[in-house]
Amino acid sequence: MDDVAGCFEFYADLAEKLDGKQKAPVSLPMETFKSYVLKETIDVVGLITPWNYPLLMAAWKVAPALAAGCATILKPFELASVTCLELADICKEVGLPPGSEMKHIGIDTEALKEHFGKKVMELEEEKKIVQQESDPLLHEVKNLSVNIDGLAQKSQDVRGQKMKALEAQILDLKKKQENQVQLLKQKEKSKETAKKLQAEIQSNCSIR
Repeated sequence: MDDVAGCFEFYADLAEKLDGKQKAPVSLPMETFKSYVLKETIDVVGLITPWNYPLLMAAWKVAPALAAGCATILKPFELASVTCLELADICKEVGLPPGSEMKHIGIDTEALKEHFGKKVMELEEEKKIVQQESDPLLHEVKNLSVNIDGLAQKSQDVRGQKMKALEAQILDLKKKQENQVQLLKQKEKSKETAKKLQAEIQSNCSIR
């Protein structure tokens, strides 16, 4: 019995310390953000204990669960359950709220099935709500993707047209440059021919 009492006292102290740590601030490198730790219960927990040391085994499971704020479903070994029934009565006497500690004798698991069945139904409903909210968003994303693809193709076509126009302008400039080079060469040849003719005329005049 001393071990059972010591177990509850130990977890009672931990429960008080947990209350003191609720919303404990967490230091962050940026002052624009604030963060804190919030510990929450995990709702109902199922506790199964063996036949040996039934009360102590139950205390090891019930005490930490209650300290964490969880309701419990205790399933002791059906042939060694009297002390666990006494523990349930003590929980009522000390003023635990209804549902904080439940006694469950035998191998029937309907209570657990009912609890988790409700949880499954809640999750299914939540899934439907999320699906209803996400479907329009996915549709919008697909439309945006199609529009973006269309804009990308249009932009690519416009870019291709501009590139072709620039290439045509470059070819035209090259042709003009080649024509100018040929004209300059022809002018040089004409000048040389004129010089030769002038030289011949002068030589003929000097001979006469």
